[in-house]
Amino acid sequence: MDMHKVFPDLFEGHAPITLQNAFHEALEALEEWGEKDEEPLVPIHGVAIPISSVFVRMSDCTDLMPLRTQGVLEAIIGRDLVRASERMLYADAARLAMPLFAARADPGALPAYP
Repeated sequence: MDMHKVFPDLFEGHAPITLQNAFHEALEALEEWGEKDEEPLVPIHGVAIPISSVFVRMSDCTDLMPLRTQGVLEAIIGRDLVRASERMLYADAARLAMPLFAARADPGALPAYP
């Protein structure tokens, strides 16, 4: 299968629903990620994609994030940080998730925003 079809680019800042759903699953996987586990993968069209790739791809997405996905992010980083933004974009959420990913991927490194 063509990787571009599996893991499509954004179109003028907008993500197809498959990427939006993968982002939701990536947040859930980040929340459940065990200390000694390998980086979680999420399926997109039957292909396993690392959650870090999903976060990076969505870091420029200007779509509004639905409340169900916002709830997962709140569970990970805390309600106050998420609620500080009146309208959460996928890009905002990806930028909040990436330092958490980095901290779990390499607990000895300091997380930094890209």
